[in-house]
Amino acid sequence: MEIVGPFLLAPLFILLIAGVPIAFSLGLSSAFFLALTAVPGLDLVPRPIPLLALASEMFTGVNQFALLALPMFILSGELMHRFNIIESLIGFSRLLIGWTRGGLGHVTILACAMFAFISGSALATAASIGPTMIPAMVRERYPSAFAASLCAAAAMLGPIIPPSTPMIIVGSQLGISIGGMFVGGIVPGILLAAVLMGLNAYASRRGAYGEIHRFEGVKPVLRGSLRTLPALTVPMLLLSGIVFGVFTPTEAGAVTVFYALLLGAIYFRTITFAKVAESLRATTRVTASVLLIVATALVFNRIMTFFRVPEALLNTLLEVTSDPIFLTLLIVAFLLVVGTFMDELSNMLILGPLLMPICTSAEGIGMHPIQYGLFLMTAILLGLLTPPLSLLLNVVAPIGRVSIERVSLAVLPFFFAEVGVLLVMAFVPAVTMTLPRLFGFA
Repeated sequence: MEIVGPFLLAPLFILLIAGVPIAFSLGLSSAFFLALTAVPGLDLVPRPIPLLALASEMFTGVNQFALLALPMFILSGELMHRFNIIESLIGFSRLLIGWTRGGLGHVTILACAMFAFISGSALATAASIGPTMIPAMVRERYPSAFAASLCAAAAMLGPIIPPSTPMIIVGSQLGISIGGMFVGGIVPGILLAAVLMGLNAYASRRGAYGEIHRFEGVKPVLRGSLRTLPALTVPMLLLSGIVFGVFTPTEAGAVTVFYALLLGAIYFRTITFAKVAESLRATTRVTASVLLIVATALVFNRIMTFFRVPEALLNTLLEVTSDPIFLTLLIVAFLLVVGTFMDELSNMLILGPLLMPICTSAEGIGMHPIQYGLFLMTAILLGLLTPPLSLLLNVVAPIGRVSIERVSLAVLPFFFAEVGVLLVMAFVPAVTMTLPRLFGFA
């Protein structure tokens, strides 16, 4: 830490404070550190590390078969969005539960969960679903602060419910089974959605939020379910294929793209060359930005590992406490605070390797790697919701035309409920490990 602190971490923080994008901050700070190792007289390391290692390690970071799934899942989401497949799912959600008290809030939660097909980013989910659902909720007499906070709290469902691009990235970087994380994310995702729906139903009844619409009957619901059935089968198609060994998680991305094209061409008949071209362009932009962060983060983490920073961090924390419960609470508090400053992907790539020895070792908390991967993702995503500096709240507050102070207060019940689910994931391994063990991933 005497070497890494001033020569690697300090330049990184300076660049981040100066507003340099995270990918370039990681790359430049790593390049600066490697260059210093060759300066005579400094003697940072016994043998200088060639600067060429930066390029070779960046290439190694993205040269992984598992990461091929990343552009495929992004492309499938873009296609489903432009083929109006997601809109049909939202319309079906309105038919199914939109007539209940708080129904539009439930639809918002389901819409954010379904947006997992398009983006694994909580911020992108809030920015995409918010402009449609928040004004609609306000028109139905939901308070603006409540509508915005509900959308922000539900936005973190996307990366947890499979298929999820953050699961692919975290799994590939930490050596965790991606299929196991896909299967393991089902129960936590359902738990989080159920908790949010329960709070929404309670608040709506107590405050008389929303309008009560007439139930259109069983037949319209059945017709809507039949129309959206092909789209509803996508998660089951993917998970069953992975679980029963029909295809790998990487190949599942290609299957999803093919299925989206098939639905757009034959069933929904909304496919056009322009839509496919725009989807490819959007996929290229997103994939390139993500892979650049992945590549530079790997170099940064390799340097940290080479100088045994994770071991030093583990020993420091164990000096504070050796109690697994207190250690878990300490890490949760740390992730909730750190998550307010950077996007979720950067935090997962930087902090994931650092905290993994603490969370998975017998001396530390003793989590299974799959449990750790899901716990890490959920905690960092909740950091995006931590008021008052929450990045998610800063996205939804302008959409709802409400002050950040008001939405920070309104989000607290959702925030504490989701923290409760996170603690259940940490202390009850069965929540994340039952399904992976059942299907042979652990």
